[in-house]
Amino acid sequence: MFGRLALRKGGIAAAVCAVAVLAHPGTPAVASPASQQQSASRAAATRIQAYPLAPTAADRQRVAAYWSPERLKRASSYEPRTKPSSSTRAMSSSAELAPARAAVTAAGPAAAAAASAPPMVGKVFFKVGDKEYWCSASVVHSQHRNLVATAGHCAFALNQNKPVENWIFIPSYRDGKADAGIFVGHTLYMHEDFSGKGDFDRDYAFVTVHRGFAWQPYTVGGKVQYRMVDVGRLEDKVGAFRFAANLSLGRKVTVFGYPAGAHPDGSRPYSGQSVVSCAGTTERKTVKAPTWQLERGVRLPHCGFTSGASGGPWVVGYNAVTRTGYLVGITSLTWNLNGGGRLNAISTPYFNAAARLVYLRAARQATG
Repeated sequence: MFGRLALRKGGIAAAVCAVAVLAHPGTPAVASPASQQQSASRAAATRIQAYPLAPTAADRQRVAAYWSPERLKRASSYEPRTKPSSSTRAMSSSAELAPARAAVTAAGPAAAAAASAPPMVGKVFFKVGDKEYWCSASVVHSQHRNLVATAGHCAFALNQNKPVENWIFIPSYRDGKADAGIFVGHTLYMHEDFSGKGDFDRDYAFVTVHRGFAWQPYTVGGKVQYRMVDVGRLEDKVGAFRFAANLSLGRKVTVFGYPAGAHPDGSRPYSGQSVVSCAGTTERKTVKAPTWQLERGVRLPHCGFTSGASGGPWVVGYNAVTRTGYLVGITSLTWNLNGGGRLNAISTPYFNAAARLVYLRAARQATG
């Protein structure tokens, strides 16, 4: 039986031409388990894409100058140019869908303001074509303390087949303020299945960043000017989540983000100006969405996040006192499970061995 659902994402929804997948290295006819694992790791490593965003000091200066305080205020939540039809359908049994309908009616969205918001959660701002947008993101631990995790569609423009432009991260963003600094993206790391095929099983991105800066105001001739002042390395400034992969479903998670877009009925319960959170237990089943080539998604029901939440962290074992936890996913899609006027679930790609390899590759890069 088919169940009706609608999907949205806080990124680009565009037709993408599939490209040939890189051939895997040949496997010996007789191989030990260890050598088989090494061959698989080498093959997976060839599928990691690295895209320079602003790798030089001059690039950093150019991107920083672009994001003036005035321009940051104008950026909007990252809405898709083309949205899936409300008639989008996915194969599912009535037994699977019925509990979701009942639970949504009884409980409703479980989002709440994050009074003790993790300082490592923030917004990414970027440019696609002639428009500025933003998504959610967070800091994830790395050797050089310079790594941000977000959604793939918040760093790579599928409809242009290239990375977004002028990408920056602002941790602890609230009400237009960047008190913890602004961090310019250095290099984007992602799985080639997303950049090449638009496969939302790989809708994750890890971005290394330069040392941060803040805009310091000063007055010249009665007019306010701004200059850049250094604020240090990202993780030193706000801390970081730890990365975790291959965890079982049915776990309790806390999801953070900056939702701001409208529900299907036009209501806007979120401003996108401060962090909000959803907490719950992930479903014990694999979530599929053919429209997005999603076959191994993990869904959190009863969370009414809207666009702008894309890229926000899914955290296991979050401790609000010590502000620590493990990053196990990022918000990728929002769901309308019962076809009503409100979005009522979100999903993340499953962080498996492939995601871990992308993370490890990014975590090794120094940016000065």
